[in-house]
Amino acid sequence: MFNLREFVKKGLLLAIGIQSDYWVILTSANWFQKGVLTEEDMLEIQTAIDEKNRRLEEIAHTISEEAEESIVDVEGE
Repeated sequence: MFNLREFVKKGLLLAIGIQSDYWVILTSANWFQKGVLTEEDMLEIQTAIDEKNRRLEEIAHTISEEAEESIVDVEGE
């Protein structure tokens, strides 16, 4: 049987990292206001956004460190 809540939540979770965070948040809030999503769903979506952002920060930090090492290597030649 079709479950609108699961359908909407799955779509929003898949949109994380593709759509901007604010779009996912606003769309989630809209479905929450309509009574389709629950507070648990909202927490799951927010946790997924936070995890995506944490991974992006780690990647940016790694790239920054590698760039600094490359600069040091070039200057040291």
